[in-house]
Amino acid sequence: MQKLIKITLILLFSTVINSSAMDKDEVFNKLKKDYGSLKSLHLIFSINDNTNEFGEIYAERGGKMQLSLKDNIIVSDGKTIWNINPGNTVAISNYEESKDLTLESIFFDLMNDLVPITYSKVNSTNSKDKYSLKLRPKDNSDYKNRLKFLTIYFDSNSMISRILIDSPSGVSEYSVSQLEKNPKINENRFQYKPTDNIEVIDFR
Repeated sequence: MQKLIKITLILLFSTVINSSAMDKDEVFNKLKKDYGSLKSLHLIFSINDNTNEFGEIYAERGGKMQLSLKDNIIVSDGKTIWNINPGNTVAISNYEESKDLTLESIFFDLMNDLVPITYSKVNSTNSKDKYSLKLRPKDNSDYKNRLKFLTIYFDSNSMISRILIDSPSGVSEYSVSQLEKNPKINENRFQYKPTDNIEVIDFR
């Protein structure tokens, strides 16, 4: 019995050592495997640690998205974008593929354009932040002029808790309270029909 306990403890200790000994490239490859091939995504987040600045996003590859912020809703079906000021106006424009730095682009596109710089354990009072991985765009990346660094915070199960975006225009921090990978999303979320009391501004 004592021998069995010793063997179990040795195996457990070896697992902990191997996990903590993973280098930044191994960790990044694991994150890319977990998140880089997502087909759809549901995120609830707050911005810059401000509980009044929060949002929710449903997204699918191909430009389909519904982003709900406190005073604004953006809907896209991959062909048309509706930028909605609830109760007042909606601006309509054609969807165009771009390399804009958005939350969903981190999962759908950006992961393959990054290289890891540092990987470390986090000493934080936030129990969800266990590790951090700092990344930068590849030298030939289309994001090179839009992003300096991207830092991802996650727990031992690779569940992302925070995303820090350092761009030439400043630093933005997103705290993730809920993240669903590959959820089934009703197509109605990617459509919008203005009501009669909404002013329509059509840029198409």
